Amino acid sequence: MKRNKIVIGIGWVLSCAALGYLIYRLVTYDNYAVFWQSFCEAGSTGYVALCIAIALLPVQLLIESRKWQTMLLGLVPVAFKDAFWQVIYGNVAAFVTPYRLGEYPARIIELGVEDISSVKSRIFDGNYWKDWRKWLRVLLLHLARYVVWMIQLWAVLTFCGILLSPQEAIVAIISYYFLITFMPSVPAAEVAFKGGWAVLIFSHFTENIPAIAVAVTIVWLINTVVPVVVGIAFRSKK
Repeated sequence: MKRNKIVIGIGWVLSCAALGYLIYRLVTYDNYAVFWQSFCEAGSTGYVALCIAIALLPVQLLIESRKWQTMLLGLVPVAFKDAFWQVIYGNVAAFVTPYRLGEYPARIIELGVEDISSVKSRIFDGNYWKDWRKWLRVLLLHLARYVVWMIQLWAVLTFCGILLSPQEAIVAIISYYFLITFMPSVPAAEVAFKGGWAVLIFSHFTENIPAIAVAVTIVWLINTVVPVVVGIAFRSKK
């Protein structure tokens, strides 16, 4: 337990350092005219790239829904439509809880299982984990979602005038997601921390620091805020 606290503490220190680095680079950046010009001259390629990023939102949500449905095999039969909404409502809970801790409890609550003890017994009896084909599908779906996230970020960076070759994009974006995956954050404020790590990685390819911060913010709005808004809107109609 003490070791976990130390690891989490180190993660917070590094995340705060990345945030401080972002603030420093934004404050010291002295060419905001170039930043605004990059948006004015985005052109058709930039706007097509942005549309691609937006269009991929339902794709990655559908992939996550299929993954969640697959994980429930052997526990609770769930229709794909229900799995989709459980993922959406899980995103809402994750948004307001530290470390996204509320995501999976919210999904489970939405399952509507009356005898939760029977589900727990199936999880711990060992048979639930023996179907390696199921867990291989879960892994492949998880990787597929990461690929979609990578394409989204690449597309938004293009919209913001940060042009990366395929090789540069693969190396930089994988490095970026690796860093933010293991860094602690609060989802409602994680865009600030992600911005710090993004500047650390993508400033090797451009001096347009505000564009990096805006790109990360746009991806955050698409993938985090939009599902939360949709979840709240549809939840209120129930």
